[in-house]
Amino acid sequence: MPPSSAHARPPAAAFSPAPAAGRPELKTPFERLRLLGDRYVEIIEHWSCKHEDVMRLSTLTASLVGLADAAPEVALGMGGRLGFASPAMQHAFHVAIVSILLGRRLKLGVPALFATAKAALLMNLPIFELQDDLAAPLAKPTRGQSITLRNHPLLAAELVAASPGADLRWIEAIEQHHESLGGSGYPLGLKGDEITQEARILKVADIWCALTDTRPHRSGLSPREALHCMRARSRPAIDAEVFDALVELMGAYPPGTLVRLANREVAIVTTMSPAEHPPPRVIAILSPQNHLLREPVLRETDKPATAVRGYSLLPQIEIRPGYWNAVWHQRRP
Repeated sequence: MPPSSAHARPPAAAFSPAPAAGRPELKTPFERLRLLGDRYVEIIEHWSCKHEDVMRLSTLTASLVGLADAAPEVALGMGGRLGFASPAMQHAFHVAIVSILLGRRLKLGVPALFATAKAALLMNLPIFELQDDLAAPLAKPTRGQSITLRNHPLLAAELVAASPGADLRWIEAIEQHHESLGGSGYPLGLKGDEITQEARILKVADIWCALTDTRPHRSGLSPREALHCMRARSRPAIDAEVFDALVELMGAYPPGTLVRLANREVAIVTTMSPAEHPPPRVIAILSPQNHLLREPVLRETDKPATAVRGYSLLPQIEIRPGYWNAVWHQRRP
């Protein structure tokens, strides 16, 4: 069953390109992304396998695809930083965004693209609460929980299949998102051409986000470390074309990456720069003492004082949505 409300953010109205009467127009992609995240949590919290659930998720997916097309930097950079109360839901939302961007790069048709994104959003529907419980330090699954985790693709696919209006593409992508090309995956042990392209994309996006997302008990890997890890450990299991698309999309400094500058400030990457070299501009957000700057500041990385010296981690400080909005407002192409 979907997780309880204790694990979710407070719901908010869905984003619509045409604002309702009396409601101010949303002017920034970050605001739109936050509302889509809130809407996603609300849909999951109330999922009851009805046609209305499918229609609401399909509408949300269309809005998320539109936002990822219009502002890929914001979607990619903040998709994993929206502050969901449920880390498991945050992960699934992030996977959906990465899947959309990979699908666009691979020139997926619209039905396949939407099926992939919807599958990402619901691939862990029966285990959101369990995933959140197991995210606690030293938590270990019981035998029964391990069986549930292994079978969750089938359980999630059954829930979606029981929802009128769900299509086969969507259901198969959920069912197969943990299968491996060599046949070592689960729960069905499929291999090669038995695995759909949607599921192959979903698997790569899922692994990437699992490696790079920060969890309550650990920090995520840097983009460079994550790509290295996927090359070393996952290549036999994942589609080479999809992985190559991921490398091209992310590079070493994708949007959302935190870097330490020569002046010891921490800055965030806000532009697409799919290469080994840092982007020419970043936005500084933390002082050398790791205090939040009063306002985010644009820094040129070709200057000695503000050159990128390496990756950084975000300390446990509160950064309000308004501040993140200012960060993305500062960015330049």
